[in-house]
Amino acid sequence: MKNKGEILAEILRGIGNCYFFLHNTLEHDIAEKIMEEGFRYESQLPHSTDRVNPNEPIEVTYFLFQRKEYGIYTIIIAIPKETYDRYTRLSNILDITVEEVMSTEKPYLSDNDEYIYRISPRHILGYFNNRTAEFVKNPRWDRNYDITEEKNFKKRLPPNIVRG
Repeated sequence: MKNKGEILAEILRGIGNCYFFLHNTLEHDIAEKIMEEGFRYESQLPHSTDRVNPNEPIEVTYFLFQRKEYGIYTIIIAIPKETYDRYTRLSNILDITVEEVMSTEKPYLSDNDEYIYRISPRHILGYFNNRTAEFVKNPRWDRNYDITEEKNFKKRLPPNIVRG
């Protein structure tokens, strides 16, 4: 019999060539809201999620065990590697964070003086119920989605250059 981590890893392997980021939450309503509205997080994506490799089921199992106190619903962010790599290249060219490239809204400062970003619901694959091993796929998830087609980016000028 497979453990929950092996089941989730198998689901993710079936999705294919993506980077997978996992985040646990306590409430079913929050998991559903994230699928509808996207995932809001502070500072950097790795501060709120764990990136896992579905070809390493033990890694997924370890994540589920380590993060179980945060809730039974595991949010799955799945961004195709080609798209994520494009986001990273653009962030380097524009000298902005990859989080700013990916964000669906203009970042704003939290009470902790950290920037808040939101990933599109089109990057939210769904969620996994760690109690029942049920996977709920987000109907909004879109393998071909690329937020850069919707945004207008401007390269930041060094502070010593006067804009005119």
